[in-house]
Amino acid sequence: MPMLCVVAVFVIEYIGFRKRTKEYRELEHFAEFLSDLKDQFYLCKNITESIFRAAERMPGGLRKRLEKMCFLLEEDAMGTVIPEDEFPGHLKYIRLFWIQCRSAVQYGSGKNSTESVFVKNMTELRRDVQNECYQREQAMYLFGGIGVVAVAPVMFLPAIRWFGTVTMEELQTFYEGRTGSVIVLVFGLLTVCCYILLCMVRQSDKRVFYRPKLLRQLFGGDRFRWGAEFFKGSLPERKGAKYLAEIGIEANGMQYWVVCGMVGAAVSLCTVYLLRGTSLPGQMAGLFCGAAVGVVLVRGFYKYLGYLRKLGTEGEVLSLQSIVLLLIDVPNITLMELLDVLGACGELFRKRLLRCADEYAAEDAAALESLFTDAEEPAFRRFAGRILAGERIGLKVAFAEIAADRNFFREQLRLEAEQERKKKAANAQVIAFLPMLFLLFAYLILPFLGVSLEQMGAIFKEMEQIRYF
Repeated sequence: MPMLCVVAVFVIEYIGFRKRTKEYRELEHFAEFLSDLKDQFYLCKNITESIFRAAERMPGGLRKRLEKMCFLLEEDAMGTVIPEDEFPGHLKYIRLFWIQCRSAVQYGSGKNSTESVFVKNMTELRRDVQNECYQREQAMYLFGGIGVVAVAPVMFLPAIRWFGTVTMEELQTFYEGRTGSVIVLVFGLLTVCCYILLCMVRQSDKRVFYRPKLLRQLFGGDRFRWGAEFFKGSLPERKGAKYLAEIGIEANGMQYWVVCGMVGAAVSLCTVYLLRGTSLPGQMAGLFCGAAVGVVLVRGFYKYLGYLRKLGTEGEVLSLQSIVLLLIDVPNITLMELLDVLGACGELFRKRLLRCADEYAAEDAAALESLFTDAEEPAFRRFAGRILAGERIGLKVAFAEIAADRNFFREQLRLEAEQERKKKAANAQVIAFLPMLFLLFAYLILPFLGVSLEQMGAIFKEMEQIRYF
């Protein structure tokens, strides 16, 4: 059974590594496409024709996306929005590329000024994509297989039990007794928790930090809408939402308490199973203790999500600023469209930006002021302040200081991403070795030490008896 668990985790890790490698390759091919597009555009002076020629060398999935964009551009579909599935998290730059091409086709008409803006933005977009490729390549190998390290100690359980019983026969009672079963349960719970934490640490898509995907799939349908309506506005729901808001997680209170209940119930059932045969008060105490442990675990997970969210705040703001720098030179770009793109490409602040875009579309002049005043993060507050100032003095003037030295700004973005990655790597290493340390101390060293101390006590008692005899 332990070997099957390790093999299953190894297969999951391999599938995840293959997926991340595929995403990295697609980004790499997209950067090559942008580089080739610039050369093709100088030759044919036509947007759609240059895209077709540059896309011929691309792999199947990316080529189909690009050819579809060409058909939309030829149909003069200026108001068309690329569907969400056309630009997943690693290809969010396709939306920016679409806006550049659409604007060049609509307002270009062979004008040198518009063409120069298009070529310049393609160069800047290619550099941003290459920077993203570098970050993903570093993270892909840095966190590769670290989940196996956290689960591998499960294989050593039978070996430690065999070594302990062979070395000291007294340990057989410990391993086969209730104390040993409790330690194995705690070890299994610790292994599962560490593996989940590692999955969160190495998650490249930061959207998981504001509302976990599992909760969206589990509670997003109409099946649980009645429960949300029933608990809406209640004291537990408000308490849960307030706690999540304090740590920066955007989720409703009902989801928080449901997850607490599910984890608490699972831990309680395992505890009651280990306490079978004891008195009813003991089983009830184990039931309540298990529920309390479940609540503490969920609170710890959410708090750690908030910590990871704070680590990525600065890098997220820098990414949003890079998007603004790519769009401010696009002819006739509106603040409304800019907010829509920021909301679609954003991760940590996606919900705030989309809400601001909806309110601004409803001719609510206070939407930008609310975005600025409600921002608690200093970096995002400065960014929202520039957006607010851009409505009055223009985006080019508001972001002139950043646009003046893009190379320094891009280097700052790279350094911030590298610093975040190092912090996550340090956390991942500590988390990955926690199960091994617990197994060595709680299941091997401490039992040996306890039995040795008992034997020493027995020897001292015999010596005292011999002395007084």
